[in-house]
Amino acid sequence: MDIHFLGTGSAYPGSERDNTSICFCKDGYRVLVDVSGNPCRKLKQLQVDLCELDAVIFTHFHIDHIYGLPSLLWGMWLEDRKKPLSIFCDYRNEKKLQEWLATMEADKWPIAFAIEIETFDGDREEELLNGGGMTFSCFKALHSVPTAGLEVRCAGRIVVYSGDTEINERIGRYDHIDMLIHEATSASKIAGNHSSLIEVAEKYDMDKIDEIVLVHLSDNEPYEEEAEKIGISKVIIGEDLMTRRI
Repeated sequence: MDIHFLGTGSAYPGSERDNTSICFCKDGYRVLVDVSGNPCRKLKQLQVDLCELDAVIFTHFHIDHIYGLPSLLWGMWLEDRKKPLSIFCDYRNEKKLQEWLATMEADKWPIAFAIEIETFDGDREEELLNGGGMTFSCFKALHSVPTAGLEVRCAGRIVVYSGDTEINERIGRYDHIDMLIHEATSASKIAGNHSSLIEVAEKYDMDKIDEIVLVHLSDNEPYEEEAEKIGISKVIIGEDLMTRRI
C-alpha cells in the first residue's frame, strides 16, 4: 500500500505545505482522504489518475479539509472521467455537501460520471469501504466539530489516521499500529482540539507503534528539535508529496 501525502499543513497553509490531504493506493484502488490545496496538480505529481480515483472520505467539514473539492471535480470533468465517484461524509454534513454541490452548479456541468454520496456516523466505529485489499473504518475523533479518525487495514497491517484531534484514548487501545499518522499542530504547546508532537510521544505507548508520521503541521514550530530531544527515531515529520509504502 502506498500512502501519498498531498498536503501536510495545518489550518493555516504553510510556506512549504498545503493543508493536510492523504491518498491511499493499492492494486489500482485509490482513496483520497480530505481535499485541499490543488488536488489535481498534486495527484498528477504523485501519478494518481484523476479518472481512476475511487473515493473521497471527508474526516470533517472544516474548510481547510474540503475546499479543494470544486477543483477536483472540475479537473475530473475536464479529464473526461466516466467512472462514478463515491464521496463519504458524516451524516451530519450531508446537507452541507449537497448544498455545496448545488452552489457549484455541478449538476449543470456536462459531467459524464455519477457523484455518489455515502454517509456514516462518525461517532460510531464502522467499516466504510474496501477495495484493492484495503479496508477503511472510522472511529470518533476529538475535535470541535463531528470528526472521524480512520483505520486502514491491508495485508495484516494497520494504519491509523487521527484526523484533526486531541490525543485520543481510542488510539491508545490498539495492541499494535504499523503506522500512526497523527496531527501535530504544534511542537510542544498544548491547545484545545489539537495535539503537539510532545503529547503524541508522551501519551501513546511508543513500543506499540512502528512508525509515526506527523501531519497538520504549522510554520515556525521546532519539530525537528523536539523530536531529537525526545530521542524517538520512529517519528517522521511529514512533507508535501512524500510517499510512504507499507
